Amino acid sequence: MSPSTRSPDLEVAQLPQLLQAARSRYLAGERSPAVIKPLSQALRAILERNIDPHLSQRGGYLQRLVEAYFRLFPRCLQHLSRDQLQQQAVQKTVLRLLQIPTTVIQDEYDRLNRAQYNQSLKHLVLAFSRPVLANCNPVPKLTEAECFLAFFIQCLRQELGATVLLSPQFRHEYRDLLRTVCLGSSDPELCQSNLTGWLWEAMKSFDPLKPFDATGHGRPTFEAWVRTVISNKLADEKRKLLKREADELLFYDNRALQVFQDRYQAAPPEVQRGIDPKACAQLITIVQTEITDPRIRASTTRLRQHIAQLLGWTLEYTRDIHQQVRRILGRYVQSTRSLNISSTDSNQEWIDNYPDTRTLPTNNGQGVECMVEFLNDPQTPTWVRDWCERRRTQAEIARELFVSQPTISRCLGREYRLWLYRKFFQDPQIPQWMRRWYETQSIPSPHQRRQARREIHSEYARGLCTAKQIDEQIEAKLAQWCERNDIYYLP
Repeated sequence: MSPSTRSPDLEVAQLPQLLQAARSRYLAGERSPAVIKPLSQALRAILERNIDPHLSQRGGYLQRLVEAYFRLFPRCLQHLSRDQLQQQAVQKTVLRLLQIPTTVIQDEYDRLNRAQYNQSLKHLVLAFSRPVLANCNPVPKLTEAECFLAFFIQCLRQELGATVLLSPQFRHEYRDLLRTVCLGSSDPELCQSNLTGWLWEAMKSFDPLKPFDATGHGRPTFEAWVRTVISNKLADEKRKLLKREADELLFYDNRALQVFQDRYQAAPPEVQRGIDPKACAQLITIVQTEITDPRIRASTTRLRQHIAQLLGWTLEYTRDIHQQVRRILGRYVQSTRSLNISSTDSNQEWIDNYPDTRTLPTNNGQGVECMVEFLNDPQTPTWVRDWCERRRTQAEIARELFVSQPTISRCLGREYRLWLYRKFFQDPQIPQWMRRWYETQSIPSPHQRRQARREIHSEYARGLCTAKQIDEQIEAKLAQWCERNDIYYLP
């Protein structure tokens, strides 16, 4: 084995043994400083290395990290010296790790070794343990020792963040920012209740050494980071709600398989390519026929373990197929619920929530032909035709959609808007970049969505316009197109 792949170096390799020794003594009731001293000293020795030869005059990584916090939050840390903060953060982080169950730590190890998870953190860890591979792509699988070091760095960042976030000076100095992001969010009460916790959780990935400019982070970049965290967290809450509703459909509706097949057939090719319909059908069938215990269904982990056991799948494969099922059932839920989980970096909702009293007016004769085309479109759900042609009662359709009766008109508006955009983008005169921009709403990761949009729109990439402005530009183009083609436009 070559030196470049020997993994990891001796100091890093001993970390799991030091953790186990400290954990055993701590769980046995020992609380003296000697319990954590060997592990703390080993971690500090590793993190105090200089992993960037260009910054050797500024000290090792840990020293530069603490210095960056003092530069960014001088008033919040004015009651501490740099040595005090460094020592306090390392000791508190080690104590926290001793109290975290080994199963939780193992879950973190598994997450760290997912292919696309936190590449920058993996590169940082390799800079300490296998420097030759620090810039390698793809990143090699991390060893247990490297996973522990990565997890420690995440928890250390959170501890440093907590020292800042919980200080009275932080709440005073950033009062206007915190008030603005809460009041400007779609759910101010939820945002206010969870703000500190969200920021603390996000601090595990916050790196003030990241070169936003020549001097690293400054107040403007930190404030932009806070706004991004809040925006992403609010979007996460809506995605969690969508997952729960998709699972409820999977558990309790005997039409789940039919709904899945219908929505899969109606999905665009790029979505279908990421779905294995046969495996998804197997999962839906086994859950509805064999896994009916609510205690198992209440835990995603237990649910997937039982599915894997019954179908002979690996847990990783089961997780992937369950996510595919959620993705397709979620498309159905999203079209029939008052949810907005798209365009998290834009205030413009692609699929608007309409007033309950609003329907699709056709009594003035405008665009009657387009209404017929909308109803006959194979991607238009059957319930829309049944509702418009009065084949079923409003109550029957409401039960099918799991919504109240007044909400049906809102669902109808959503479906019509989806059809409008499909029709709009079929016109060869419409610029292709508009269709590509519109399709980015289906990208679940806010970071990947923004990256895709930068590749599509050069002015957005250079910061010359916002996502909202581009959304409005496309919407205005749609309105003009509808007027030109005598198609009823629903704003």
